[in-house]
Amino acid sequence: MQPNPPVPHTATVDAKGVHVTTAAGKSRTYSGGEVMTLTQVIDLAEGSATLCQSSAETCLELVDESAELASDCDGLVAEITEKGVGANLIGKCVVLQEQLALQAAAAKKLHDQVLLGEEACRTASVNAEVRHGQIFRAVADSPLTKPAERDFYNAR
Repeated sequence: MQPNPPVPHTATVDAKGVHVTTAAGKSRTYSGGEVMTLTQVIDLAEGSATLCQSSAETCLELVDESAELASDCDGLVAEITEKGVGANLIGKCVVLQEQLALQAAAAKKLHDQVLLGEEACRTASVNAEVRHGQIFRAVADSPLTKPAERDFYNAR
């Protein structure tokens, strides 16, 4: 049986927990161990994956911005050299370029790690559906409204 295709979710994180909004517009807040149903597990995993995706995009934007600022420093160094303003200022621009290169490398590394986190969240969502989806649907579709008596479970 094939799992349902992924559905986009949005997620935000604050001091109260993770707030997940499904594509259908349902909102839930997860603050700890209260995740009880398969649907909630899948929603939380998909929301976390979406949050990872947006974080990864932000990291790439930071890499691009760092590269742009570093190239601006190249132009500034050329302009300072042309005007003969001072070697001290050139040294400071070079240090700034080095810091921007370090920032871009750190943002790229974080981007790669966040992508792995996104993949892990999506995998957890799919695995939860594949491993537990059939029993979850069987219980949800069951006409029974309460669990069996204890003797039923203890029978041998």
